[in-house]
Amino acid sequence: MESTHPETPRPFVIALGLDLTDTASSGYAFDQAGRIAARIPDSQVHAVYVLPESASQETANEAAGLLKHYVTEKWAALGQTSDQMFGVHVRRGDPAREIAQLATDVSADTIVVGSHKVPHLRSIFIGSTAERVMAAAHCPVLIATPKPKAVESHVITIEPPCPDCLRTRTATGGTRWWCERHSENHHLRRHHVYSYTSELPFGSPDGSVNPTETG
Repeated sequence: MESTHPETPRPFVIALGLDLTDTASSGYAFDQAGRIAARIPDSQVHAVYVLPESASQETANEAAGLLKHYVTEKWAALGQTSDQMFGVHVRRGDPAREIAQLATDVSADTIVVGSHKVPHLRSIFIGSTAERVMAAAHCPVLIATPKPKAVESHVITIEPPCPDCLRTRTATGGTRWWCERHSENHHLRRHHVYSYTSELPFGSPDGSVNPTETG
């Protein structure tokens, strides 16, 4: 006889790889995982910290306590409610393999791991734990990193000529280069602070000469 009880929807599960020796990258990962979880009702986060294979049981127990404290403090720092479902896991072995294995064990929908490097495909992924997690994982992997600093573009942008200046030049047969707006000491146009035209040889204009007109 079939059960009449409605089936409980499966929660959205996040596997969160943390390294308590690298608080910067772990912080980026936790912040991203926490924000995702906060937006998905009844989601679960499973945080995993991987120790070396040679770590003792005592070390593992200490790491579990530190992981619980870290998760509690970080969640509170995000200003979220305290009813989020969290799991904490300490494993031994290769970090990339164990993170991917935990994700499989808990049927994770996504994995979040951190990197303290500025986002750049080559610097993040080549030879990194993140790259190896992506290669082994059976679900999407999100790499949490700091926002890149704004850098000045190396692309030169050329502004089109002012249409009023073109009309002025045509109307005056080239005796005036600039329209009225751009003739006012040229302070309104970027980098346009002085220009002067005259038949050769140039004279020696004094302060009363308007440098926007032919001499």
